[in-house]
Amino acid sequence: MGALAALTLAASVGAAPATALGQRWEPSWSPDPRIDGVGAFEALEDDRRGSHPEGLPHVYVQGNAYRFDAHLEDRDGSDRMRNESRGMRTRNGRKIEIREDETWRISYQMYIPDTLHATPSFTHIWQLKAPDVSTPLAQLSLPIVNGVPKIQARYWEVDDSVHEVGAADLAPIQNKWVTTTLEFKSGDDGYLRWVLQDGKRTLADKRVDHIDLWFSDEGYNRPKWGVYRSIRSAGLEETYLLVRDLKAWRLGPRNPVPSTPPPDRGPGAYEAERVGNVFEGAAEPARCGVCSGGHKVLLTGGNIYDYTVIRGVLSETTGARELTVHALVDGAQTFFVSVNGADAIQVPMSGNKEAVSTATVQVPLVAGVNTLRFYNLSARTPELDKIVIR
Repeated sequence: MGALAALTLAASVGAAPATALGQRWEPSWSPDPRIDGVGAFEALEDDRRGSHPEGLPHVYVQGNAYRFDAHLEDRDGSDRMRNESRGMRTRNGRKIEIREDETWRISYQMYIPDTLHATPSFTHIWQLKAPDVSTPLAQLSLPIVNGVPKIQARYWEVDDSVHEVGAADLAPIQNKWVTTTLEFKSGDDGYLRWVLQDGKRTLADKRVDHIDLWFSDEGYNRPKWGVYRSIRSAGLEETYLLVRDLKAWRLGPRNPVPSTPPPDRGPGAYEAERVGNVFEGAAEPARCGVCSGGHKVLLTGGNIYDYTVIRGVLSETTGARELTVHALVDGAQTFFVSVNGADAIQVPMSGNKEAVSTATVQVPLVAGVNTLRFYNLSARTPELDKIVIR
């Protein structure tokens, strides 16, 4: 399907909500895999645990489509695997944010082979999520319902309860290209509409209104494509998913970015989100309305894979220095900090996620440049705002 046909299809899917009358659907994203490659996405979650390096890459361009491989060796934890892309970027590298109370329409073609099974546990092939909330807002999933393999659109509530929007039989759409369109308002009083088409035939067209599709105070929503499934289902095969003709439109003008504090430019201050730092595994910067620089780093700790490294920490002398950690804390949590690869120093913290808390410890620095690795092998850490060296 060409760009004009896809635009015509998306423009024909339903009417805009009454509050949006007079606004136009603004084309916002239309990547060409052969030109943009995987740089069309904000980031990849391609075997981020390093479970199957021989299979890399698991997310790549195949012809005019993006391909997501799922091998039996792949793991993203003890009970699941994940090879996905997340978010959208323009051709010049700008991140595209879906902001609060914005209405978006995303349309694309997908090819689901018959080796990509519906499962009694979970198999997701598209998600809508906020960076700083683990619960998804919406999904396309492949469940088994009353013994029948289905493709199902669903939405979640922040308490992790899940609700069906619509469903169709999976078998008739496998081994062929079909088109799906997801239209939604990202707000506390949002809506979600899902359309599935096989050529000119509409297989599903369902909509739910007055649902919460905004879980993040300062963040944004972003789509994810790929294969994310439980490994605890019998009969799993090595498989893949293909997507092509990706298009996104926004209804009306952009909503403003929430205002955030400026970065700390004081002596010895290092922002956690600073360019050049390392965010490994699930760890990544996210917007934060109360944090210095307007950002924090979240999803650090809980395993050996998810950690943050602050690089370029300067010291004029070798010896003990005072390290003050600034972070958002959910009750009582602990950082482990390894300086230049040495044994870790514990930094216990307490507080709440509405305000920045601090803790101070002594750390051994060398004269020159130092690196500080923040991690926790057994539990999530606080969300790191910045560090200050005295």
